[in-house]
Amino acid sequence: MKKRVLGFVLAGIMAASLSGCSSANVKSGEWAKNVEIQVPAKAGGGTDVMARTLANQVAKDSGSTITIVNNTDGGGVVACEKTAAGKKDGSTLTQWHITMLIKTAAGIYNKSAASDFTVVGVAVPKDKANNVLVVSADSPYQKLDDLLAAAKEKPGEIMFGVETGGTTHVQTGLFAKAAGVEVKYVEAGSDTEKLTALVGKSIDACFVNANQAKQYLESGKARALAVVSNTKEGGRSSVLPDVPSFIEQGVDFYFQMFNALIVGPKDMDPALAEKIHDYYAAAAKNEEVNKTLVPAGFEMEFLSFDEGRKTIEDSQVQINDVVKQLGLHK
Repeated sequence: MKKRVLGFVLAGIMAASLSGCSSANVKSGEWAKNVEIQVPAKAGGGTDVMARTLANQVAKDSGSTITIVNNTDGGGVVACEKTAAGKKDGSTLTQWHITMLIKTAAGIYNKSAASDFTVVGVAVPKDKANNVLVVSADSPYQKLDDLLAAAKEKPGEIMFGVETGGTTHVQTGLFAKAAGVEVKYVEAGSDTEKLTALVGKSIDACFVNANQAKQYLESGKARALAVVSNTKEGGRSSVLPDVPSFIEQGVDFYFQMFNALIVGPKDMDPALAEKIHDYYAAAAKNEEVNKTLVPAGFEMEFLSFDEGRKTIEDSQVQINDVVKQLGLHK
């Protein structure tokens, strides 16, 4: 019987930090009027698009002025530190994704979202699968079974492109464990960089977001072997509906995605934190917001305030174990 492996990811994954000037004596449940969101991602990418789209609607609904700042300093740690040291009026928040949990687990960041911040909101994708395993179009691996057979015949030789210490590194490790194979991890950068490396034959396979893989698949430059379902129940991606999941193909591997993890300084007023959560949860359901998010494959829904906090607590424990198994802890 195959062992089921659970992973947690946050797809597109996104991050933000809200900071700005406001009165030091804020009434209970009153949000700051000037908010700065620090996004540990480059402008124009999926994380940035989600942050800006949600923030625009939240600003309209709340009356707060929200400014997005793309801050990748320290791999996102600087954005988190701004929140950790910020006021508790909601003027400083960080919205990221699973990378925050991975950096904590790997010992890169010495603070934990669950213990050192207030978890304001956690959003999960509405799509049933978001990432896909791809190989180049002229790869000898026509199907998933071909790749698995080769990996078992040549342990540690098939090169998987990953962003070292990032989501795809953890995801690849979980896949290998679930499939009972050994693969070679090769630093290949972002999804765009991984796809370029794949076509250039610098790597044999990689996990990337289905939206970014689609153009390579449609142009005949790459081939999809399996999509990664977000839950143990399985399911396919709406972006790539013809690609079967790992679970359908007999590999009990899935990876729970998070679209957003929003945190504030530790010990925020619970009433305020929940109010901000509600603004974001409402924005994720807004029709105008989804005119941007849905075509990009970023449609999401927020877990309840209490469920979000508990989910991050549980996820950090599980990710700590996975990162340790992969030898990523510094």
